[in-house]
Amino acid sequence: MRGWGIALLAALIVLPLWLVRQPAMPDYPAHLATYHLIAGGASAFYRVAWAFLPNLAGEVLVPVLAKLFGLEPAARLFMTAALALWVIGPALIQHALTGRVGLGAVLAAFFAYNADFLWGFLNYQFAMGAAFVVFAAWVATDGRRTALHLIGFAAALLAIYFCHLFALAALGLLMAAYEADRLRQLTSRRERGLRLAAFASIFAPAALSFLLLKPPGQPGNGLAFNLADTALDKLGAAVEQSFDNPSYVLVALLAVLLLAGLRYRFAAIDRRMRLPLALLTLAVLFMPEWAMGGWGVHLRLPAVLGALIFASCEFRLEARALQALAAAAIAVLAYNIVALTQDWIVRDRQFSEFRTAIAAHVPQGTPLMTVLDGDAIGFRSDQPYWHMAEFAVVDRGGFTPLLFATPDQHVIRVRPPWSSFAAASAEQGSPPDIDELDDLAHRRADEDEDIQKVFPYLMGFQCVYRVAVVVHLNGPRATVPAMLRLRWRGSFFTLYDIVPDASCKKR
Repeated sequence: MRGWGIALLAALIVLPLWLVRQPAMPDYPAHLATYHLIAGGASAFYRVAWAFLPNLAGEVLVPVLAKLFGLEPAARLFMTAALALWVIGPALIQHALTGRVGLGAVLAAFFAYNADFLWGFLNYQFAMGAAFVVFAAWVATDGRRTALHLIGFAAALLAIYFCHLFALAALGLLMAAYEADRLRQLTSRRERGLRLAAFASIFAPAALSFLLLKPPGQPGNGLAFNLADTALDKLGAAVEQSFDNPSYVLVALLAVLLLAGLRYRFAAIDRRMRLPLALLTLAVLFMPEWAMGGWGVHLRLPAVLGALIFASCEFRLEARALQALAAAAIAVLAYNIVALTQDWIVRDRQFSEFRTAIAAHVPQGTPLMTVLDGDAIGFRSDQPYWHMAEFAVVDRGGFTPLLFATPDQHVIRVRPPWSSFAAASAEQGSPPDIDELDDLAHRRADEDEDIQKVFPYLMGFQCVYRVAVVVHLNGPRATVPAMLRLRWRGSFFTLYDIVPDASCKKR
């Protein structure tokens, strides 16, 4: 496949981003609000506090692009680049390994629609896509690297570090495993020493930045593995048709094709990639669910492993067979693109309805909070609505408790006294259920374990917040607590005024 073919494939993969205004990623509204504030959006509740954080890709790039294209087009351009890199990067790796781009690169493109992307983990998705490109360059320059090459790699690794720490860690694992395999082939101690020194030197700037510049983490930011509970999540994270809709059948078909190819020798994994892929597989199996205060670490690597397996795989079939398989793969990709677009269009209409409603019915500078009607939502995913209220930060200069403002992970800070009424960690990053409002209003922490661990900042919420966004979709709605008074009813949500009670006079 020629370069224009991969470019066309990347253009098709990113198409859904340009067919909606608001992609249905749970974290997208919070990211958009962050970009808005960094770009100079006025707020009485938040401020920007720059720090040397290894999680700054969108925070740096989107506000700059916004000066040229506007905020939301700039955000879509950033997401477009992140997604396209997941198509182009594996293709470059295959070209570096084999000298050509073939069926493996097409199959690797399936993994661009992964759980991280559909959650809206944008900085990681962008940084990992860039890491693919850097790894391809490392392979392509093997045996002919000059000092200038090493300086370029050091700069690239430093940039990836500041884009997202975990992407650098994944890239470091791949490059270290690749180098270990190459070192085994060297007989001279001097050659081994020089190669090791060159490899270590390119990671030095990023390592020093981590040790000397990174702000300290919050207490309690340890590891939580939960390996048994997350095993199925890891499998489903590799490829998704839409949010929380894993493509298990597609993953199984890809696995059957690969195993059949290896068994009957019409496919082969490049020998140089066997150790990197083996170590990456172990990392997938034993990756924790929580690390350094962040959730979803276990979702990071399955798609990376899938993309790299097929990028490292050369299919040895007749031209007609290869063309037939490529055509079938592109047809399935087209189906996935259509399925994702249809899902996003539905939620895009919902988000547009919400933004229109708050523009008409919520005063400027209003503190508002999201509440889930769990019984009405039922078994449907509620995560796409967790951060919906953050659109009010952009559109109405509002305040919400769930905007990303953890000091050791984000550059947005909540101004006092509002910082006491906002989530302080990722563990506190979900909205309460409507059944919990009475206990929260009366500060009954002993009644519900979640109130102590997840919602301590919402105790006495009726004294702070003015509007509740109750998400119920189209299910039978729960009884509304007395402190909520109807303001406006939408098709899938309702806006309520939050009425302060007598306890608020004492605060």
